[in-house]
Amino acid sequence: MYILFILVLLGAGAALIAWGMWMRRRLPVAAGALLVAGTLAFFGFLSFWGEYLWFAELGYTARFWTATLARSISALVAASLGGLLVFLLTRPARSLGARRVPTLLGAAFGALWGFFGWEVILRFLAQVPTELRDPILGRSTSFYLFSLPFYDAVYFLLSTLALLALAGAAVDADLASARRTASDPAAAPPAEQVTGPPADLPAERAAAPDTAPPAAGAAPAVAARYRALFFSLGALALVVAWGRWLAAYHLMYSSWGVVVGPGWTDVHVRLPATRIVAVIAALVGVALFLPPVQRALCRAAAVERGAGRRALARLAALPALLVAVPWALGMHVLPALVQWLKVVPNELALERPYLAHNIAFTRAGFRLHDIEVTEFPVSDRLTRQTLADNQELLSEVRLWDPRALDAVIHQFQAIRLYYEMPGIDIDRYAVGDRYRQVMLAPRELDAENLPREHQTFVNRRFKYTHGYGVAMASAHDFTHDGQPNLLVKDIPPVSASPELAAERPEIYYGETTHGYVVANSREPEFDYPSGSENVYTRYAGTGGIALDGFFRKLLFGWKLGGTSLLVSGIPTDDSRVMFRREVRERVGAIAPFLALDRDPYIVVAGGRLHWILDAYTTSSYYPYSESFFSAEGAGMNAGRAPGDAGGRAEFTHHLRRANYVRNSVKAVVDAYDGSVRLYVFEPEDPILQVYSRIFPGLLLPREEMPAELRAHVRYPEDFLLAQGLVYAKYHMTDPEVFYNQEDLWARATEKYYDEVQPVEPYYVMWKPPGEGRPEFTLILPFTPKDRQVLIGWIAGMSDGDDYGRMLAYKFPKDTRVLGTQQMDTKIDQDPVLSAQLSLWSQRGQKVIRGNALVIPVEDTLLYVEPIFLQADTAAYPELRVVVVMHGDRMSYASSLDAALRGLVEGGPPPTPAAAGVPGVPAAPGARGVTDGLAQRANDAFASYLRLLGEHRFHEAGAALEALSRTLEELEGPSALLDER
Repeated sequence: MYILFILVLLGAGAALIAWGMWMRRRLPVAAGALLVAGTLAFFGFLSFWGEYLWFAELGYTARFWTATLARSISALVAASLGGLLVFLLTRPARSLGARRVPTLLGAAFGALWGFFGWEVILRFLAQVPTELRDPILGRSTSFYLFSLPFYDAVYFLLSTLALLALAGAAVDADLASARRTASDPAAAPPAEQVTGPPADLPAERAAAPDTAPPAAGAAPAVAARYRALFFSLGALALVVAWGRWLAAYHLMYSSWGVVVGPGWTDVHVRLPATRIVAVIAALVGVALFLPPVQRALCRAAAVERGAGRRALARLAALPALLVAVPWALGMHVLPALVQWLKVVPNELALERPYLAHNIAFTRAGFRLHDIEVTEFPVSDRLTRQTLADNQELLSEVRLWDPRALDAVIHQFQAIRLYYEMPGIDIDRYAVGDRYRQVMLAPRELDAENLPREHQTFVNRRFKYTHGYGVAMASAHDFTHDGQPNLLVKDIPPVSASPELAAERPEIYYGETTHGYVVANSREPEFDYPSGSENVYTRYAGTGGIALDGFFRKLLFGWKLGGTSLLVSGIPTDDSRVMFRREVRERVGAIAPFLALDRDPYIVVAGGRLHWILDAYTTSSYYPYSESFFSAEGAGMNAGRAPGDAGGRAEFTHHLRRANYVRNSVKAVVDAYDGSVRLYVFEPEDPILQVYSRIFPGLLLPREEMPAELRAHVRYPEDFLLAQGLVYAKYHMTDPEVFYNQEDLWARATEKYYDEVQPVEPYYVMWKPPGEGRPEFTLILPFTPKDRQVLIGWIAGMSDGDDYGRMLAYKFPKDTRVLGTQQMDTKIDQDPVLSAQLSLWSQRGQKVIRGNALVIPVEDTLLYVEPIFLQADTAAYPELRVVVVMHGDRMSYASSLDAALRGLVEGGPPPTPAAAGVPGVPAAPGARGVTDGLAQRANDAFASYLRLLGEHRFHEAGAALEALSRTLEELEGPSALLDER
């Protein structure tokens, strides 16, 4: 309806204007213009005011007005300067159109440049000094981060304006040439436009040679006629000169030769050549403003013989050649010759100092200069005492693979078809007296999952407004039938501990909450299902914008594209409209200068649900630093298996092409009221300091973050992956080793299903040397390029004062440390276990390999890999086998404790049956295992009857499947054991 109303008003205005022009009456024209302008202005104001109300609701009006005023002032100033510059350059033009059109285009382009470039301008004006300087030109890093981007933007503006002026001057010159030829046919250049003398010329003129000199004063007149063209060419040459001067600083990002940044050829050849070309272009530009030079160029281009287009092209080509020839020789030909003849034969000796600069600045750009490097003396000792001393760590080893748990949680905890559980988040919580690693899944509501006939306007906007609670599982524990041990489950949420309870489990703002909703309307909001009934609620928070009054309903009906919102009559003056409910979109609207992590994670704290989103400050202007995109090619791709898409690296696009990255901000979004807080975790980051100046009060110090939330900040997976892919190459700090690339690393690989893929960073509970208890740590293991043995790993710490510490552990090169893929190989080569896995597959069950985790335990490494089974008829897997490995010895069982006991007790690896692996019956005489299976069958049958009576049919079906599997196990020896 809004669009139709606008079209009617615009059509009426256009009709008035057309009728007034037809009748030559000013009043209808003015009225039509006023109607058109008023319509556009009114609806533009509605959009503008809607944005203001959104920022005001969040308490960020200062942020809104700062950006709005900066955008408006930048656009106004740039439009004025752009129009004025083009006007001055084209003023000598004789054609009115050649003056006005370029001037208007220059003003319009300047307005667009200022409107979209306001951040670059403010960063330049608010920049902070830094102490670190580049070793070649002596400029501080703040110059590269803040001044150079601004100068580049101004260069782009000025070059575009100069080209607009040149286009206008060229059109004017062409028109002048046409007018002169039309008024005086003899002015046409004989060699270009005619094949002989005109028939109507006198014989003496026809016989005159083509090279006859022009009459006195002709050159000054010709030069004056094309003054606008000379002015525009001169201005363009001056802009090129400035661009060439800036190009000297862009050598900091040169990829010429083996060095990222200026190498020997760049410093000794290209840098001087760049400055020489800049001086030549400046001299040419100044000269083009001088009348004697203009006249000389006219004579050289033979313009006085006739200003045809070829002559005008010659006029423009002469000064262009004066700049282009030195540019080509100095920037391309000469450097190539020097590189070939001098540098390549003695490359390492000449490039050594520049390689050292590249290494140091790249490490600083990715915060690798603070990494704590330690040699890890891998011991081959793992005893019962080692396990006993590290029981707290081993009791929290992550056995559940997030990908497997996601399917289980979605199957049993989504409850209803309209709930969506977008993914698994890994965190840690203090539960009683234990520090536990857990995995959470928020239960969001997506009205698009309703049956199509129920996806009505009322349901989508007023009734189904929010999700409800989370499902939380221990990362370590599982039940006897291979299901996760849920610490928080069901609706209403049932918590295993008071610390995990949420008084406000509603999720109005989430990871997949798209579209707007209206709370507190005349329509009761669906809260959660209770058996065959539904429970309804009314919103009691402060989130959203009050729809008090007709104007606001009109405003948000227009802004949100919902005519029904205006005419439905469902909203009241107490209703609150909520939009931009998706966490990344919400934070991005407030802080567009931050690069946002792909995956916000949910936290239960203070009785409420919160989202924490990692945010990054990035730049591609850090001097002498290799960008993440190119480092990725050297680091990640070296460890990628054929056909692999790169895992999580595909999601780090927000960091690509950056050569400076800091995880500077943690954004916290309340899931109930949508409030957003941005906390600073890298106060020394100069980019963040600049934005703190631009937007005072927007960024809060880390100390103001509530303690219950600060306990859940974690080292980001995307950040560690980006750092790791760079570190795979830049852990080599010796220029000679770096030059030869003789110690290049790659991500370790693992097997998931039947595919080999790079290991993603994973969280573990790990006790660093000298610490009293295990800490929540993010780990990424590495192998040498094209090999499978481990060479080292990096870790990002998350707990307490250790947050942000980055550690690197390197293994002795004379010690063979098995890699994660070698563990998979050992499993495949084990005659008993591999045969059992094959048998399961033949029986119609999918065998799913979980994450192969490398767990540091004191001075040794323990390898753990869970194995899941999923029947073809089931939608979820079950954890069936835990495989552990230490050195060359492997053990497996139905639990981690049993597998560890088998590992330290010695002897040959157990058979799956002897290990108590579910689904593998014991040999005759194994009475204890048979009794256990019988008890499991009784428990499954009792559970089935109970769940059936409670009308919990999904869970009852799962219990029935468990009963069926247990009965099959009781039937007798498997085919595998019969063969043995």
